[in-house]
Amino acid sequence: MTMRLDAPFTRRALVRTTGMSAALLALSRLRALPAAAAPASTEGHVLSPRDERIFAAIAERMTFTGDPALPRFGDTAALASVDAALLQLPADIPQQLSWALLAFEYGPPLFIGKLSSYTGLTPEWQDVYLGGWAESRFATCRLAFQAFKNLSMLGYYSQDSVWPAIHYQGPWAPKPRRLLPPT
Repeated sequence: MTMRLDAPFTRRALVRTTGMSAALLALSRLRALPAAAAPASTEGHVLSPRDERIFAAIAERMTFTGDPALPRFGDTAALASVDAALLQLPADIPQQLSWALLAFEYGPPLFIGKLSSYTGLTPEWQDVYLGGWAESRFATCRLAFQAFKNLSMLGYYSQDSVWPAIHYQGPWAPKPRRLLPPT
């Protein structure tokens, strides 16, 4: 079975992308747990440590503005928010994301001629590589780039620590009360 990288964008892919974006948008309105409160085990996580490392490097470049008032992606709980959002999706989508992350990590020799992984590139070359995926002639690369971008932005801008720098005071609705389990 041969996979065509330049296959047309199908209705199924559109429905999947729209569903994922809608789910992530809904989840971005929820407040994530602080990074310190995240569980230490991998149970309940979608992203493997390898996927987290690759995705964090991608999101770091996508959310970098150069503004010192904005925290870095790695200094927020954005990765935990993305992982929590991925728990809400059908099981095949996180698996596809994992494959896309692997292809992205080890693609620089093919796409930009650099004998390095994405995480081994300098920030300048990482930006060039990201731009290549954003404007690729292959629909699969463009779709993967859009998934990385949507997840990065929704995870990052859902963090309370980012809001003051962008002059956002938070949602108008009051914070929901959290009920503690009986002790």
